[in-house]
Parts: sequence; C-alpha cells; structure tokens
Amino acid sequence: MSLLDGLDIADLSKVAGPLQDMLSGGGVHDILDKVHAGGLADKVQSWVGMGKNLPISADQVTSVLGNDTVKSIAAKVGIPTDKVASAIAHLLPQAVDKMTPDGKLPAKDAKAPDVAEMLKSIQATIAALPKP
Repeated sequence: MSLLDGLDIADLSKVAGPLQDMLSGGGVHDILDKVHAGGLADKVQSWVGMGKNLPISADQVTSVLGNDTVKSIAAKVGIPTDKVASAIAHLLPQAVDKMTPDGKLPAKDAKAPDVAEMLKSIQATIAALPKP
C-alpha cells in the first residue's frame, strides 16, 4: 500500500514512536522553533492554527531537524533516512495539529498525541480508496 513517497503503513509505524518521543515533554516547542527558524513559519502557523495544514517536504524535515537526528532515527528503526524524513514529513503536521486543537501551542508538559492512533486513521483512509 503506497501512501506517499514510497512509504507504507509499516514505515510510518516504525517512525511513529520516535516522533511521539520527540514531541513529548515540551519537545513540540523545540521542533516548532526549529521549523520556524528554518524559514517555515507559515507551515508552523498552519499546523497550530485552525485552517488546513500546509505540507512539509522530507528535505525540509532533514534541514530543520538536522541530518544527525534523521540518521539516528533511521538507525533505531531500521529504514533508510529518506523514508524516515518522508514519514516525519507526513506525520508531523497531523501530530502538531492534534496537539493544538484550539489553535494555541500546548503547555510545555503536554502529552504528545498517540501517533499509532493517527496511523489507524490513515490506514482506514487508504482502505476506503477505490482500488485501481
């Protein structure tokens, strides 16, 4: 089941845990600060705000989080760095959106969303697509 950039649910699932860890305990603020500092303030505002979430590319993820962070996750989960960056690019806007339902940044100690639950929603969406 191809989803985006050659990703499938298994790839997204492998990255879900590390992403959830990165967002926990105020980590969402750190990540959003990095995205903002990387010149992508419009993306941050869309994820936090009440409108449509703007996408972020895998290259932008690698640029703002740092190649070492992406490599570290890739080594931990056993998939290539390009797939890790693509998975984060796909999951991060949704995760931040779930953490900011009222359009405001969460408290520093806010719990990260259950990324595995987000995957179930993605999987259901894919399953509902017409088969070619």
